[in-house]
Formats: sequence, C-alpha cells, structure tokens
Amino acid sequence: MSGIRLSEVVLRTTEYDRLCDFYSLLLNQPRTVEMTPPPSDDPDEPSRICFLDFYFDPPYTQRIAVFECEDIGSGPSSRGLHHFQLRTPSIEALVDLYGTLKDGGHLPVEASNHGPGTSFYYRDPDGNKVELSALNFSSRDEMRAFMATDAFKSNPNGFPLDPELLAKAAKSGRDLSELIWER
Repeated sequence: MSGIRLSEVVLRTTEYDRLCDFYSLLLNQPRTVEMTPPPSDDPDEPSRICFLDFYFDPPYTQRIAVFECEDIGSGPSSRGLHHFQLRTPSIEALVDLYGTLKDGGHLPVEASNHGPGTSFYYRDPDGNKVELSALNFSSRDEMRAFMATDAFKSNPNGFPLDPELLAKAAKSGRDLSELIWER
C-alpha cells in the first residue's frame, strides 16, 4: 500500500525510568505523555506507559513508547519489542488494507479506537504483533489535548471496533471518521 509509514515502536521494560530517560536524551524530547493504566493480570499489559513524540505531520506521527511490564522471566521477554505500528494516511486506507489482508487470509486479532488513532492489530507469520493505524485527529494540539484527559489516561486501550462493520460502512459511503467514535 502506498502512503504507509512507520509510526510507533513500543518497547517493554522492567527499567522504566532508565529507558524513558535514555530515549528522551536520544530524541532530545521530553516525555510527551505518561500514564498508569488500570491494573491487569495479563503480564503483556503495562503498569506504566510513556510516549515520546518526535515527529508530527498529519496524518503521520512518529514516536517511541515505553511500556513498563512485570519481569516474567523465561518465555516471552520482559524487555524488547512489544509491537510496532504502521500508519496509513486515513481511516479509509486502513479499512482498504483490512480488505486486502482479509483477502490474503489474515484477520486482525484486535481492533480498537484508542482515541488518538484507530488500530487493527495483526500477528505476522512469526508471531510479531503489528499495529496498523489511522490518526483520528488532524492536529497535534487536538491529539495532545485528548491524550491529557483522565478518560484517555484511565483507558488507553479505548474501545473495540468491528473491522467488518467499518468495511461494509465504507462500501455504502458512510463517513468512517464519525463511525469510529460510535460505541
């Protein structure tokens, strides 16, 4: 698909402050947003999250995100890549890509409106998590204002979406930028 760009790399760590400080220094950027999501029994869910934004030119963004995850020892690593995100130029392009991947036998394992973006998550053939997303805001100020709200900080996962419903709506001419906010 033309127009797709690398948007976000999410790292997991047990050394949260040390890793955040390193990327803040490396990118010469402050911690853009930090939050503490609700507790979870899932060791893949972070206990703290930090975003470090370093590029914003709608519809594209680039950031490093740091997830503090519990030390789970052997098996899936407590450190390293959590997932990476590829950004499409629009929600329509994301839904088109969904159709292409579905035709190739690949369905998302999750789909959500996180607020800042709408995302479909896939597992590649090696099991790596890939987030395909579209930006929900047209300006950095709008996105940052939303990310500063208690509603977002208390629920950074947002709410689930049905990609098939979005695909059918797109074919019927509905405005997807409004539909993604319907629960």
